Amino acid sequence: MIALCHSIWRSAALALCLWAPSHSALALQNAQADLAWEQIRPGLLYARQDIPIEGSATVHRLHWLRLSLTQPDLHLALTPPACAGLRMTALDREPIVASLNASFFTKEFFTLGHTVSHGTQWTGNYRTLESPLLACTADRQCEVLHQAPAQVAPEWNHAAAGVHSLVQSGAPRTAADDAQCGKFCTTPHPRSAIGLDSSRQTMVWVAAEGRQLSATGMPLAELALRMVMQGVADAVNFDGGGSTALHVETAARTRRPDNEPHARPIANAWIVSTRPDIDWAAVCQP
Repeated sequence: MIALCHSIWRSAALALCLWAPSHSALALQNAQADLAWEQIRPGLLYARQDIPIEGSATVHRLHWLRLSLTQPDLHLALTPPACAGLRMTALDREPIVASLNASFFTKEFFTLGHTVSHGTQWTGNYRTLESPLLACTADRQCEVLHQAPAQVAPEWNHAAAGVHSLVQSGAPRTAADDAQCGKFCTTPHPRSAIGLDSSRQTMVWVAAEGRQLSATGMPLAELALRMVMQGVADAVNFDGGGSTALHVETAARTRRPDNEPHARPIANAWIVSTRPDIDWAAVCQP
């Protein structure tokens, strides 16, 4: 098994070997036990993780959110087009209890790939087929599509696309994968990502801080491996850099980059709320 891991996963061999069938359950249990999970509400957990970097005073700082998709009083949504251009702080209000920035976008707030909010498709999208996406139905049946279909599926209630798959069927992308897409993948940027476990009953959000004196971001392959260690089976990389922001209970849990202290306007965000009906006209007003 060790030889196989070396030949396939190169620098990630040791970590991935922990996921051999005889050890995978124990590795997952140990990895999750390393985090001090805070229960925000039943079905919603938050944890901050600082990972030391050898030979450096900085750390990799990750913020995790675990959402049970079977929790009846928690509702998942993507903010509508009317909110495009607002900052994440606009979402710091009841009944919203958590939010994470989502789509890549242009200066006109046209979004990357298929984008759907409350059953309505966004217009002005760019690049579609090469954009992996996360899509959910109204009854919270969610899936990660690593190859986007040509058309939006009629059952999608919410969907947003990213750039690059991070985890596919339990296998994380590798440093060799990152090398093929250049600095966007290999540079330790701030990152935002979402994944699903193999049961499709748990959704995992993660935001990596970066561009700070105290915290550096992550290459995509490193973030992917960390997601696998948290039980993620399939995951998508969403907009990162200065757009990266995870808010929980009306407050930002992520710190801003040192060179960009103020929140950016974004196209949209994934949100978790305690009610299915949100007055978006009030939320989205400037």
